[in-house]
Amino acid sequence: MVSPAFSPDGYRQPPFQTPPPPPPPQGRSKRALLVTLGALALAGVATGGFFAYRNMSAPSATTAAPQPTDGTPTAEPTDAASGAPTDAPGASKLNSEETDPARMALSEAFPKKKVQAAGMTFTRVKTDTETRCEKAATGAFAGALREQKCDRVLRATYVDGKRRFAVTTGIAVLPSKEAAEAADGAKDLGRNVWFRPLPGASGSGGDRVHIAGGYGAGLLWGRYIVFSYATYADGHTPGAKDKALAKVSGAFRDQASAVLEHRATAD
Repeated sequence: MVSPAFSPDGYRQPPFQTPPPPPPPQGRSKRALLVTLGALALAGVATGGFFAYRNMSAPSATTAAPQPTDGTPTAEPTDAASGAPTDAPGASKLNSEETDPARMALSEAFPKKKVQAAGMTFTRVKTDTETRCEKAATGAFAGALREQKCDRVLRATYVDGKRRFAVTTGIAVLPSKEAAEAADGAKDLGRNVWFRPLPGASGSGGDRVHIAGGYGAGLLWGRYIVFSYATYADGHTPGAKDKALAKVSGAFRDQASAVLEHRATAD
C-alpha cells in the first residue's frame, strides 16, 4: 500500500471550501501520552487520512510535552493503539472531572499574549470559549462532542510578527477520558470534519485562518483533546512538500499540552 506524505509534526489538511458560519460556529516528563497524528493529502491528490495513537514518554522532569515519534502512515484511516499511558504520578488525574474538577478558563489555556513557537514570536489576536462545543466543530465530530457532553472548547488564534503564519490552537474539555476518545473517533480530516479555526478581526493577520488549507496536530490526554491548525496568513494553500506549517502546528500543540502537564502535576 502506498503511503501519503507524512510529517511527524502534523497532518496536511485541505482548505475549507467556504468560511464556517458564525456561531451556531523541551521538555521532560515521567508520564506517557497518546498523541493523535494524521497525514492528509490535498484535495484532488489523494484521499483519506491517518490517525494513530502513539504511546509517548520522555526521560524525566517538569514542563513541556514530548515530541511525537516518527511513524509511517497508512493510506486509509486507522485506529491503532500502541499502548496505554503508564502509571506515572499524575498520569490519571486528568482522566475524569471527578479527579480534575477545576474548570479550565481562557487565562489558564492561553496565559500569554505573546508566545515563542518554532523560533518565532506570535501574538494572540482572538480568543473564544464555546460552551456549546458543537459550534466550534463541524459535521459528525460536532455531533460527537455534543453526545459525549463536551463542557467547552477553548480556542485562540495567533499570528507571527511578519504576518506569515496564522494558527488556531485550543483545548476541548470532556467529562472523561472515554468521552474524549469517543468524540475524537468521529473526526474525518479528509472532509474537514474536526475543529473550526477561529478567525481574527479583519486586518489582524488571522482573518483567513478559517478558509485556508494548512497543517493540524492533535493530542489526547485524559479528558482533553488538544488541537492546533497552522495556515499561511495570506490564505494560500501549502504545497505537498511544505515543512514550515507542520513545525508551527506541532509547536502550538506542545504549548497547549504543557498547560495540561502543569494541571496534571499541580497540587
